[in-house]
Amino acid sequence: MDKEYKKLVLGCQNCKKDFIIEPEDFLFYERIQVPAPTFCPECRIIRRMSFLNDRNFHIRKCDKTEENCVSLFSEEVEVPVYSPKAWWADNWDAIDYGKDYDFTKPFFEQFKMLMRRVPQFSLQSQYTTLINSDYTMMGTYNRNCFMVTNTEYCEDCTYTTYTSNSNNCLDTYMCDKSEFCFECVNVRKCSRVIYSIDCEDCFNVSFSKNLKGCSNCFGCFNLRNKSYCFFNEELSKENYQNKINEYNSGSEKDVLVLINKYEKENLKYPKKFMEGTKNMNISGNYIYESKNTLNCFESLGLEDCKNCQFCFLKTTRDSYDMTQWGGNARFVYDCMGAGDNETMIKFSIDCWAQASNIEYSYHIVSPNDDLFGCIGLKHKRYCILNKQYTKEEYEELIPKIKQHMNDMPYIDSIGRIYKYGEFFPSELSFFGYNETLAFSYFPLTEKQAREKGLNWTEIKINKHEITKKYSEIPDNIKDVDDSILNEIIEDKETGRPYRICESELRILRQLNVPLPRIHPNERHYKRVSKRNPMKLWHRSCMKEGCTNTFETSYSPDHPEIVYCEKCYQQEVY
Repeated sequence: MDKEYKKLVLGCQNCKKDFIIEPEDFLFYERIQVPAPTFCPECRIIRRMSFLNDRNFHIRKCDKTEENCVSLFSEEVEVPVYSPKAWWADNWDAIDYGKDYDFTKPFFEQFKMLMRRVPQFSLQSQYTTLINSDYTMMGTYNRNCFMVTNTEYCEDCTYTTYTSNSNNCLDTYMCDKSEFCFECVNVRKCSRVIYSIDCEDCFNVSFSKNLKGCSNCFGCFNLRNKSYCFFNEELSKENYQNKINEYNSGSEKDVLVLINKYEKENLKYPKKFMEGTKNMNISGNYIYESKNTLNCFESLGLEDCKNCQFCFLKTTRDSYDMTQWGGNARFVYDCMGAGDNETMIKFSIDCWAQASNIEYSYHIVSPNDDLFGCIGLKHKRYCILNKQYTKEEYEELIPKIKQHMNDMPYIDSIGRIYKYGEFFPSELSFFGYNETLAFSYFPLTEKQAREKGLNWTEIKINKHEITKKYSEIPDNIKDVDDSILNEIIEDKETGRPYRICESELRILRQLNVPLPRIHPNERHYKRVSKRNPMKLWHRSCMKEGCTNTFETSYSPDHPEIVYCEKCYQQEVY
């Protein structure tokens, strides 16, 4: 008879808050042969994300060719770094860095030493698919793109994140099959859409939210298949044009007025408890074409999954605690970057390309099987800490290592205990918390981060001499000449220097929007803050007379009006 499990309440080793492990969770852990976690789901997300620098680029010499390359690692990080071309070359092999397992030291201590010896990617990208797009992090098939992250099959895009099959987009987050979009979050099949959120099949839309099939709309909410609407009032084409002529979207002053007006109007309209379509039995937000999936966010094609984020490649099955990618992936657990025909990948970072039975490994990006504690191997099998073993030796040694991890756990700087079944301690990360993906979604101050035992990097804002104050930038884009391309501008909020690039200026002019006053990374953080947090609350529909309940990422202490699916559909028109 199968073992029966009961719901268990545990205290998180990290934040000390209680979290629940359901009976079906125990069945999953049993199936993939791992113990239950000691960190809560949110702390596990933060821990994974603290290993990925996704948008802080540097120029650094390749330690193999001594040529300058774009790198995620600054010169201060003491690790050999290879350019993508050098890393993928056949004239070196990470197996040469292999070492015997030492049963007198904790596993994570040994892995940390290996991390500092094996050459690292300067930048995670498929460089052979990129044309004039050197500043691409986690992207493929881009042309003329600059400073883009998780952007693929795009052309002439700048400062975009999770953007695909698009062109001439600037400062977008979750943008698909679109063109000439600016300062948008979650737009699909859109053209000439600015300062808008959750729009699909729209043209010439500004300062709007949740429109579908609309054109020529300004300051609108919850509309379907409408045209010439101004703050949800349907007008004639002539009257509409007169209304929008009262504002100048190219003026910074006018844009700030419009954003303030937009935010106030936004609170008047009900919100659906979650964003997503074609789902069955799911909870989370921005989930599409998924089923039997709980507490997941910004993902597509999940089946029987839990606690996953950013899995945009279909399909991901039977996986827990997975951050990024997917693509015919199955039995992935507690990984930062996994997918592409993989199965049984556990506690690993950046592992993809037809691998199986991989544990505690880093940058395994070509077909590999049966690896434990390995870094950067290509086409290998039965390796531990990058050392080659026979099948018999490997299978005999792995249980001993797992037992050793329990008998001699790693203890981090603030006393957290890491046995077999825990992801890498955040203090092993090459990057400061403020450089990583975690900072975008779970921002902390330096003091807060250090109190939690997280790394922190001092960003050198004085590296470049400021040549223009933000207050000296012309208010209107029409008054900006090409000389701005030679200026180093001071961020009005942080003082961090930034420049306006040529592709950026071209799109700003074409869309008639003002020059940004803050650094590109700060703009990204603001866009991310416009989407709900990766948390769920149990709430009731706020439509009078409705008794439906649901899990939603809208916090109860926020002012939005939140409806269930049925009541919300009655409100859109």
